[in-house]
Amino acid sequence: MEWPRPNEKLIRSDVDWQHNACVDCCTPTLGGYATKFKEAADVLVRDAAAGSAILDAVVIPIMFLYRQYLELTLKEIIMFGREVVGGEKGYPHEHNLKVLWGEALSLLTAHYGSALPPEAQAVTNCIDDIDVYDPKSFSFRYPTDKNGRPYLTGIEHINIRNLRETMDRLASFLDCISIDLGMAYEHEH
Repeated sequence: MEWPRPNEKLIRSDVDWQHNACVDCCTPTLGGYATKFKEAADVLVRDAAAGSAILDAVVIPIMFLYRQYLELTLKEIIMFGREVVGGEKGYPHEHNLKVLWGEALSLLTAHYGSALPPEAQAVTNCIDDIDVYDPKSFSFRYPTDKNGRPYLTGIEHINIRNLRETMDRLASFLDCISIDLGMAYEHEH
């Protein structure tokens, strides 16, 4: 068993360039970060489904990564929506997905009106589903709250195939909405 060596660092680049990951080759954006969280979750799901990872060991990180994707994507939709619809700028510093989706949906309704895709209701259902277990982004990061009460009560199993397929459909919708709002913002400015 090896222990840390003197002067060792976790974060550095090295001569074996093929192992040097580009942290952010482009301008950092909410959407760029969101994509990285979703892609990392997708890799874990793929590896677990192929038997290359222990399913029970990766399910919590998978859920956290997908949830983080949702949070950042909703914040990006809000940021673009605020710009396009008018009003304040930026995005809320909030972690509650229901609150974020509520504002996003309000902005989408103001922007699209009756042309808002009916799939928005399915997004509401998915956000409500995850909110039951992780309303403030702690449940897939810590086993218990500050008082020692377990976070994930009432949930025994998560089917990763269903999770991935549903997240892919959810991401398709949210990414299209975000891109459309981003284009509307660019067109106005």
